[in-house]
Amino acid sequence: MKEDVLAPPSEPDRSFLGDVDARPLLPVQGFHSIGEGLFALSLADSLFFNVSVDAARPRILLYLALTMAPFVLLAPFIGPLIDRHKGGHRAVLALSIGGRSLVAVMLATQLKTLLLYPQAFAIVVLSKVYLVSRNALVPSLVDDRDHLVVVNSRLARVGAISGVVGGIIGVAVLQIADSSWVLRTGALFYAFGAIAALRLPPPHTDDLSASPIVEDTEMHGPGVTTASIGMAGVRMATGFILFHVGFELKTSGLPTWVIALVVGSIALGGFTGTFVAPRIRRRFDQQEMITGSLMLLAVFASLTALRFHAVTALALAAAVGLAGSVARRGFDGVVQTEAPHARRGRAFAGLETRLEISWVIGSLIAVLARAPDWLGLIILAVGLVALSGNRFFEHHRAEKVLAEVGADTLALRLLETAEAVAAQGDRQQAVLVALAAADAACMDHGVCTKQVSALRERGLDATNRNDPELEAEVIREAHALVTESAN
Repeated sequence: MKEDVLAPPSEPDRSFLGDVDARPLLPVQGFHSIGEGLFALSLADSLFFNVSVDAARPRILLYLALTMAPFVLLAPFIGPLIDRHKGGHRAVLALSIGGRSLVAVMLATQLKTLLLYPQAFAIVVLSKVYLVSRNALVPSLVDDRDHLVVVNSRLARVGAISGVVGGIIGVAVLQIADSSWVLRTGALFYAFGAIAALRLPPPHTDDLSASPIVEDTEMHGPGVTTASIGMAGVRMATGFILFHVGFELKTSGLPTWVIALVVGSIALGGFTGTFVAPRIRRRFDQQEMITGSLMLLAVFASLTALRFHAVTALALAAAVGLAGSVARRGFDGVVQTEAPHARRGRAFAGLETRLEISWVIGSLIAVLARAPDWLGLIILAVGLVALSGNRFFEHHRAEKVLAEVGADTLALRLLETAEAVAAQGDRQQAVLVALAAADAACMDHGVCTKQVSALRERGLDATNRNDPELEAEVIREAHALVTESAN
């Protein structure tokens, strides 16, 4: 289904900060991003800037290997942990940032030893735990689901500004001390972020937990699957470009400040994307935002391959930041729209794991291949064009099919599943699936929210009382609501 265009918020209190209930997240995001910028700079100074190209490659390979290893464990353990405990999102958020502060203090004394790698590994793992728990927490702090994408954009904007601030602070610290003090400064900001996380308000009362059948139907639907593949392509291209261009610039003998400027261009592009994405969204749907981002990377990779020098590298870096930001807004919108009933911790953990592994794979290819600057970028551009073309034709084919079968396909599929589950005797799960069908039908048309709210209250009452007659009545009413919406 083609998503409705998101109208810009009109309320004054949402003009910059987003939904008022999500504002307490802004200082958490700001402090964390400043610490993130300081950590990245200290690690880059130790692994890349102060060593030769040949010495840098094995260090980066080891770092990437340690980075990828934990993510196969992230989805099955961290996600369910977040979902299992009420308020788990806040607790995990605070622990992840506080843990990074402690590890950063220890890492500051180990930057020139092999202990750097396991401790950097721990910081990267905690960073991804933070990302998963933050993404899982946002929907529970926002009253209006229509504003989720807007709030995510505001958080990304604050993160981009704070990351630049962290980089500036780090460069200033490097003028008077070494990278170990950059890390200690980062640890201080991580600690501030942990304190801010502890002051977050409790999340709003969650809806009924979705049936695994509903979650599986939504998370493996064509919309989420297609968006995941496209976003993985963007992340893989980002990892490849970052290291491929970085090594080429270092080999060419350009000063360190040029490489730092390229990294800054990525951040600037990402920041610009937080403003551009909502405007693009008014004209294109979220899947098209991801496809357009892939095409943008292909175009700038081709131009940089024709004439590789500092200026084209800066332009490519800005395109990487812009494309990543726009694609991420589109991807988040697809997941939040098409999988509203998925358990957030587990869902985001699984998605982030796949995206991070894609980034690492792209980075490993760049480090291992050692391809000439033009050849690596041309091959990348060809791959991106192929993926974009495939997405373009698949998207339009899906729209054609959708036009033939109608916009209520998901709701009807869920309703059929509910009736099948009820026929097997599991009426409690059938109630959950039927309520999900009613939700899907009403989201398609933007109406009947009061009816669904009342129906969900009755469904909760029916499952708590284990009343078969009331459960059957709820399923019948959901059936009527879905079929009425479809007509």
